[in-house]
Amino acid sequence: MTYGASAGTNLLPVSSQLGRYRILEPLGQGATAVVYRAQDLTGRQVALKALNSVAASQPHMRACFEMEYRTLARLRHPGILRVYDAGEANGRLFIAMELVEGGTLEQFLQRAKSIGEVAAIDIARQIAEALDYIHELGYVHRDVKISNILLGSMGRAVLFDFGTVYALDSPVNNAPGIYGTPAFLAPEQIRADSEPDRRSDLYSLGIVLYLMVSGRRPFYGSREEVLDAHLTQEPPPPSAWGWVSPELERIILRALAKKPEERFESGADFALALREVEVETEEPKPRLATRLRAWLQDTVRPE
Repeated sequence: MTYGASAGTNLLPVSSQLGRYRILEPLGQGATAVVYRAQDLTGRQVALKALNSVAASQPHMRACFEMEYRTLARLRHPGILRVYDAGEANGRLFIAMELVEGGTLEQFLQRAKSIGEVAAIDIARQIAEALDYIHELGYVHRDVKISNILLGSMGRAVLFDFGTVYALDSPVNNAPGIYGTPAFLAPEQIRADSEPDRRSDLYSLGIVLYLMVSGRRPFYGSREEVLDAHLTQEPPPPSAWGWVSPELERIILRALAKKPEERFESGADFALALREVEVETEEPKPRLATRLRAWLQDTVRPE
């Protein structure tokens, strides 16, 4: 579910009422829910996430939606979207959340392709700190990706969409299957005999960081090809596509290690490493004429 998805069918009419909320406009639509800009009885505007009728008819989807609210209701962190209220009206389950006036990281990258190392490091550090917070409370997000990160005012990065959240101590209604988005999945999220842990989210964040600095993901292809690549292929270094500070590249490749024990142990460790990165600029290459003279001097010797 993203703010930036195009809204389509199954929408509530503008100015209609859902519980105590008046619908103002759709902000985005995903496979299971629609997010609206809405206004409560006090005049406060919120982001209202409403489960669509097809998803609401499936007990597992309802359980995931309710789990999302219960999880978010416990969380208070500047890097996580705050939740205000939840309920059911007119046959629709809804969650009222903080409205962040800004687009998603995905929307920004669609326009800019890459974001620059300084900004990329700051965004990734904020999300790593938010992940550390939820991990300490016993949750794994399982769907960290560029469309689930909002860029708000004052440089704030916000993680949202906890629809596939996983409780480490008591997984609820965790039906078999692959949860998350193939392009960002850690290997253990793909294997049937493994369970995700905090390092799974850090792998996904590594993919996000890779994309921010290089303008592309490490793996492309069909769904099956991408899943197989996560399991079996080493990612090309992000510097294969352009200049990346060596220290930052080492951090990214560590986050993308196939074995969880070779990644950062926690979001706090990941964030600390990012805080200590020294961004280096690429040394300018000599002009062609200068390189040619140097080559001639090295290869042509007087007899």
